[in-house]
Amino acid sequence: MRRRRSGFTFVELLTVLIVMGLLAGIAILKYIDLTHRAHAAQAAGDLEAIRIAAYGAWYETGSWPPEVGAGVIPPGLAQYLPRGFSFERTSYTLDWENLSPAGGGTSAGMQVGVVVSSTDPRMQHALENALGNKMPFTDVGGTITFIIVGPDGSN
Repeated sequence: MRRRRSGFTFVELLTVLIVMGLLAGIAILKYIDLTHRAHAAQAAGDLEAIRIAAYGAWYETGSWPPEVGAGVIPPGLAQYLPRGFSFERTSYTLDWENLSPAGGGTSAGMQVGVVVSSTDPRMQHALENALGNKMPFTDVGGTITFIIVGPDGSN
């Protein structure tokens, strides 16, 4: 006479739990990577909005807005940016840098830049990948400086 088995053995349950744990671990890593890429895409969009606003300010006033501290929108740039725009985000901070020579000069390239700083190096790496070779930038010391070329379009 055979006994009828009901339920699962301990080994079967343990195997299912291990497989589910591995799948959950992979899903969590993919989610983290996805959030870094989303923040990087947001930063790239912010940089493009700042670039367009900077050109608008240049063409109306003939000069770049002056420098201000990190996380602060330059007063001469605020009216050209979308409503509610912020230089202080949860995963990164933007900083307007005026790179023009003090006495002016003939150089039209690399006159202003926007520094993106983040405490998360993976987000910085994702931003570098998002910018690729589409937009001019430099990566120095864990910060990315997006360069806005001169009004005549030369670097």
